[in-house]
Amino acid sequence: MTDEPGKDLAPRQPPAPQPPTPPVDPEQLRQFQEFQRFQEFQRYQEATGQAPKQPGGKRWWLVVLGSGIFWRALFFLLVVFSAVWAYNHFFGVDDPGDIAQDSGGVTGAAQGLSAPAGLQGTVGMFYKHVSFADTTRACTLFLRDDTRQKFANAYGASDCAGAVNDLKTKVTSVDRYQQVMFPPDMLKTPTTTKVTIDSCALTVEGGPRLGTFVVEKVGAGWVITDWSPSTCG
Repeated sequence: MTDEPGKDLAPRQPPAPQPPTPPVDPEQLRQFQEFQRFQEFQRYQEATGQAPKQPGGKRWWLVVLGSGIFWRALFFLLVVFSAVWAYNHFFGVDDPGDIAQDSGGVTGAAQGLSAPAGLQGTVGMFYKHVSFADTTRACTLFLRDDTRQKFANAYGASDCAGAVNDLKTKVTSVDRYQQVMFPPDMLKTPTTTKVTIDSCALTVEGGPRLGTFVVEKVGAGWVITDWSPSTCG
């Protein structure tokens, strides 16, 4: 006997109803989206070493501190600052006020460790200008042209500037040469307006001694009014 098709098949059951989808909480969705953006931000930092603008503009200082460009710029500024400080510390910065007849001399290391500004500063500044071959400022410390010429003739030069340039070639240490030391009796306040300073009595290192200076007080400052060679150089 042949069964009719489908006669013994069980009837199909209808699909079970699905539970309704709960509504999405807007606050939770916003937090999830912020978390996703934060993860993308971290991946970008690790891949490039740079930090884009923080989403929402929050915690901008964390973005700056995490930037490689920021640290490279900071390092560059530190190098520049250190170089400027070192140059000013070891070489100093001259200005027109360093000329003795305008300001009364210098107050830096060029005049010696203990010498006050004034006549000692004038002689010390002369050594400093020679150490840098600053012909204009060195020769300006001489009050008169005949004194400049006397100085030039003693060193076989045609003029004061030529003598300064020749003496510069004999300087072996700029730092030590400009630190002229005066004996204690020369550090006292002078009782007259005209003083003779012999380089033989000074402590001069790193270059030649520069003769005997006659220094006079003119106005508020001290200038070289006469010069002659010393027996020691």
